[in-house]
Amino acid sequence: MKKWVRKLPLAAIALALSSCGLSPEALLERADTAFGEHRYSEARLDLATFLKERPDDRQALELYARTQLHLGDGEGAASTLDRLEDLGATISDMPYMRAEAELLRGQHANALQFAQKLDGPEGARIAALAHIASGDVAAALTAFEEGMARSGETHRLASDFALFALQARDVARAEELALIAREARPDGLAPLLASAQIASAQGQAKRALTYYVRITQLYPENRAAQLGRIGMLGEMGRDQEAREHLEELANWAPDDADVIFLQARFAAEEKDWSQVRDLLQENTSRNDAAQQVLYAKSLIELDLHEQAIAQLTTLVRRLPDASAPRRLLAQAQLETGQAQAAFATIGPLANSPQGTPADLAIFTQAAKAAGRSDPLAQAMANAPPAERVATILADGDKALRDGRWRAAIASYEQMRLWTGDNNALVLNNLAYARSQTGDKQEAISLAQKAYDLAPDHPSIMDTLGWLLVETGTDKSRGLALLEKAAQAAPDNAAIARHLAEARGT
Repeated sequence: MKKWVRKLPLAAIALALSSCGLSPEALLERADTAFGEHRYSEARLDLATFLKERPDDRQALELYARTQLHLGDGEGAASTLDRLEDLGATISDMPYMRAEAELLRGQHANALQFAQKLDGPEGARIAALAHIASGDVAAALTAFEEGMARSGETHRLASDFALFALQARDVARAEELALIAREARPDGLAPLLASAQIASAQGQAKRALTYYVRITQLYPENRAAQLGRIGMLGEMGRDQEAREHLEELANWAPDDADVIFLQARFAAEEKDWSQVRDLLQENTSRNDAAQQVLYAKSLIELDLHEQAIAQLTTLVRRLPDASAPRRLLAQAQLETGQAQAAFATIGPLANSPQGTPADLAIFTQAAKAAGRSDPLAQAMANAPPAERVATILADGDKALRDGRWRAAIASYEQMRLWTGDNNALVLNNLAYARSQTGDKQEAISLAQKAYDLAPDHPSIMDTLGWLLVETGTDKSRGLALLEKAAQAAPDNAAIARHLAEARGT
């Protein structure tokens, strides 16, 4: 399992320095308070200081072991538990702690041996996770199902079972199990985290963000929640907030690979490709396609095509159905004069409903350079424009419903390449998505184009009217449009709310 190795933040250093003047009793009391408030790094610092002076204190050692488990330090927890056993300490849930420590330190066979001796749901949970780590999915499913039938606290078991179901693409079952977990422990870390990850996997950015924010309030040091919050803020176009949280997280974990990847993504949005390359050059995981694609993109932008081609060729072979690496590889091949290779690379994408106008342009250009007859007619026959447009529109509408503004913008901009500025609802939805990312002036321009095409559509009047009022561009006209929209759609709650707010400004 992944450990979060990090440097001490300034606050922790200050805490460590302040510990010097405290009595051992005060240190232990402060550690206990920090543990209860889920500030595990602070608890660990005070406990480590306390144990230097009183290394055989059983109460402190037990709290230290529990703290290490919460921080994902299986090796440290196992060592502390050994020390407790040497001292003859008796802890009611020692076998569970042992099993968890073995799981965290990657000793899956040992974890399974401990877990199989435990009767409660937690034993089944650890057994299931050990089976997953060993690649025995069937045994994991059996362990999860048996665990749910056992008496005892099941919120962690149900949470991990929910994520297991999500991996199996059984979203309905995942949602059901996450609900069971939340009902058992509404503010539990595992239920909230599972719920956030399920919402995120379904593209429900607003819902996922709500869970991640709640987790960071209750468990301020949780790495997954901090990363998830930043990711969802980015999806929703709230870049300034995302950057602020990322800067804070980077102070805690400057060497964390996921933090570095997020920094690279923000650098890519600013077209700082040298920074992207420098960030990812030593930190790109061979198992993370998104990191590899972004790194390859930076190489192409820096005219290092051969390096990009070598990496992307391997990635396309490993993920033949993925659009992004195939598109980039074809682009790099075409730009280096490898027209035949580019034609073969982009062909499957250009002939599919996922093929974009840009893909078709590469396909056509590669065909001409390779001396092939014009393949565009056949590509259109294989996947007609109507089918392509329907695919893009469905993606855009879902992204809009889920509050993933960047994804919605990307889809609707693709629609404009196919249809031009002739679809009022596409322009209207694009205007709304851009307004949510703070691009208000572009949003007004798009909303005006939509209004010119469909001046009597209530939602289109509402979008333009509200933008004119909200930005102060033309409040009187905006109010008039909102009043007209409300008359045309008297039962539309969103229009009514905008009208009420406009009248109050």
